[in-house]
Amino acid sequence: MITKRSPNAYDIYQLGIWLAQLDSSAAYGSWGMTRVCLETLTLCRQIEGLEFIGYAAWRYKEKMTKEYSNDTISLKDVDRHLLQSSIKQWWGRLDEVSKRWILTLPQTHLDIDKLNRGGKSFLEEEEWNMLQPLEQQGLNEATICLLSNAFTSAEFIALRTVESVLRRWYKKKTGKTIRNVKWGNILDKLDKEFPEPDRPAEISSLYHLKRRRNDIAHPDVISSEENATVTFINVINVCKAVKSFFTSLMRP
Repeated sequence: MITKRSPNAYDIYQLGIWLAQLDSSAAYGSWGMTRVCLETLTLCRQIEGLEFIGYAAWRYKEKMTKEYSNDTISLKDVDRHLLQSSIKQWWGRLDEVSKRWILTLPQTHLDIDKLNRGGKSFLEEEEWNMLQPLEQQGLNEATICLLSNAFTSAEFIALRTVESVLRRWYKKKTGKTIRNVKWGNILDKLDKEFPEPDRPAEISSLYHLKRRRNDIAHPDVISSEENATVTFINVINVCKAVKSFFTSLMRP
């Protein structure tokens, strides 16, 4: 299964370069250069909205690999015309697809490349797999909000996600289940049951999470880039700590 992600400015820049290179190679080049272009364009299968180029490039590469045994062989006229015609069609479709793209300049100080790759890039594979699907989606949405400078939304979804994680942690820690607790009240419950200074490491950032929860609960409060960034990192650290706690329970 191919994991999809949203396109970024670098993807679009690279797409333009490789489409132009493929067009040139189809007109004048050998199979070797054409093959490299097609192999690179198959990566578009991973990018939302550009899959049609990725799958077409993959099909052409698979078909032509069987026909050309040597990279130095010149393309047949029929293959040249086929590729050039396809490239024109791709550009035409891209003209429509690009109307749905919105260019933003992220203000966050977090690693833009990691944010583009989603919440998974901030965690180890086992830490990510520990999360439930909705928690993974929550972190992914938080990264999208950070990239879009929607800092209040980023904080809100990050805090909602960490509450879900802490519900599961609480059940493992105490053997009890938190039921019928409204959003935000989970943090209050944990604060009462695990007071300072002997608070478990998994909720060491509880004071910050509660404070930010209280702030964004007010409709007249807007989060800053710093607020959203610090909260997101704290949530990531909670996920890491909870995974370590779950792992410790499995040790003999």
